[in-house]
Amino acid sequence: MYAIVVKVQLPEGRSMEEGVRQLNAEVIPMIKQAPGFVSVYFMAPTAGREGLSFTLFTDEKSARAAAEGVKPPEPVKLLSVEVREVVASA
Repeated sequence: MYAIVVKVQLPEGRSMEEGVRQLNAEVIPMIKQAPGFVSVYFMAPTAGREGLSFTLFTDEKSARAAAEGVKPPEPVKLLSVEVREVVASA
């Protein structure tokens, strides 16, 4: 299994509830259609405005293809995208 690890900068002045609504309405339905998709997790920042997500895929090819198309919705700013192999889980 492989994961895409994405860091974003969330916009100032928007509530977490607005962001969650946007994830549920726009982002999650799109991600779920990607070939090899397994699951996705979005983490809220503990401080500041940096969001983090992990999207799991069945194979490296699917993860790399999806990583190339990562584009967060406006006004979220993309900070980084990494593809990593999942070596253990519980």
